[in-house]
Amino acid sequence: MRTQSHHLLAVCATVMLALPALAACAPAPTPVPSHTAAATDAPVFASDEEALAAAKKAYAAYLETSDAITGDGGKDPERIATFVADDLLNSELQGFAGYAAEGAHSVGSTTFKVSGVQSIESSGALISLYICEDVSGLDVVDATGATLVSPSRKPITPFEVRFEMGDNSLILGYRGVWEGGNFC
Repeated sequence: MRTQSHHLLAVCATVMLALPALAACAPAPTPVPSHTAAATDAPVFASDEEALAAAKKAYAAYLETSDAITGDGGKDPERIATFVADDLLNSELQGFAGYAAEGAHSVGSTTFKVSGVQSIESSGALISLYICEDVSGLDVVDATGATLVSPSRKPITPFEVRFEMGDNSLILGYRGVWEGGNFC
């Protein structure tokens, strides 16, 4: 029995020592082709500063259009479609429908400032920002002109927003109230 154990141990040791050598004799694995950069993969923006400026411009256009729709009592809400991704469009349209259902409209405008850059993808096609949105200059009123805004409304809200490339420009792909510490 002892001889068989030594023999088995010798065979195992030989196999273990031979495996790396056998692997070296095996043909090299065929490399998987990696994605090669095409002309369409060129950076969208020349610099991060240019990407940030485009994101600010896109958000300003989004807010201006949103304020116009709420100012019109939620009429023609599809105007926002130019500025948001399909995933966000439905929730935007539902929000505007609330204005129409309540006979409410807004007066004034929303402003914002960029508090920080979360990320800018190297191609510039995805940009995430921390934004402080200020509604202190915006009132929501009913058909009689009475305000519907709660006196306890906080005028500045922190948002995380993400932009993606649309057909020819940045569009808003995500917009959510920041749940972490208030950076505004």
